[in-house]
Amino acid sequence: MKIGIHNEPLDGGVGGAEISVARLAEALSKSHTVEIIHHKRSVTRERLAEYSGASLAAVGLRYVEPESYSFGTSHLPWRRYNEARRWRSSLSRPYDLFISFVHGVPSFCHAPRGVLTVLFPLDEPAGLQPEAASLTSLIKRAYHRWEWKRRFARYQQKVAISQFSKEWAKRRWGIECAVIYPPVETNFGVEEKANVILSVGRFATQGHSKKQLEMLGAFQALTDELGGWEYFSVGGVEDSAAGRAYLAEATAVARERAHVEPNIGRDHLTKLYQRSKVFWHAAGFGEDDEHHPERSEHFGIATVEAMAAGCVPIVINKGGQREIVEHGVSGFLWNSLEELKLYTLQIARDEKLRIRMADAARLRAQRFSTERFVIGFARLLNDR
Repeated sequence: MKIGIHNEPLDGGVGGAEISVARLAEALSKSHTVEIIHHKRSVTRERLAEYSGASLAAVGLRYVEPESYSFGTSHLPWRRYNEARRWRSSLSRPYDLFISFVHGVPSFCHAPRGVLTVLFPLDEPAGLQPEAASLTSLIKRAYHRWEWKRRFARYQQKVAISQFSKEWAKRRWGIECAVIYPPVETNFGVEEKANVILSVGRFATQGHSKKQLEMLGAFQALTDELGGWEYFSVGGVEDSAAGRAYLAEATAVARERAHVEPNIGRDHLTKLYQRSKVFWHAAGFGEDDEHHPERSEHFGIATVEAMAAGCVPIVINKGGQREIVEHGVSGFLWNSLEELKLYTLQIARDEKLRIRMADAARLRAQRFSTERFVIGFARLLNDR
């Protein structure tokens, strides 16, 4: 088959969505002709391969200019529907199978077969939000509900990357999804650990912030009690003035044994995973879960990688993190910065507990391996 794998996100660098797309493309390219369709000029085959660890020599990359969504302009329903169907139709038309990884409104699928993979449903269907109950608004909502169902019907199979995303896909988009967790590198060697806390996440202000400033503040409050421990906050930088300003702010507030390191290579990140005893994650802290669930972590690839390397995860009790960490067994889930600090001191002061939890974390991480991801998609694609 000729397969197109669409990576819809426009902002940021290489992250979890890109890793999933690259590793799926590598697996499918062994038996099929595969292209990755993307909207980020900065993403090259070499960069994507280096960051994801995937072999992409047999995979094509196709850049497509981003195009803002429009539901059409005509007042005639059938003409408006045809305009909506044509929006970005060239993305899927060349392929026998079109797999689209999305946060936002998906285009109609024009391939014979489509698989929709929901990273997280950021947008609610335009035209379906509550309005005044006028005759015009009721007709408008009825049309959009009809069109929305037809749009999703073009994808024969629908997948979410976590139970968290599955729940919100049902609430916001009205669709049922199977869950296939993203592929995570879980083959880390056992290395001697140091007194290091690590956090990994893009330095960004758009989408969901990883809350680096809050974690830097928490570490600062612990420096006396932790003694010689160090903290590393690493990740890519959002390619915008706001992203660079956020990085500069994080760098400026880092004190004493806190280190802010942007855009590090995969080898350096692997060494940090292997050296660190504790992993922190805080995306979603201080956010309204009901109104802005997208600001929590949709899954948590970095958390699983850290666990696979023997870090004890001490992560926020929100979003996909709750599906990864078994509280009190393979790590801790916290609800306040005070709990974050309390659990960290507990691990720092009890080496036997740390070793026991690190072993449990390594075992737990295997549930989210690349092999399981590939097997899950293979079963899905064979289920016609």
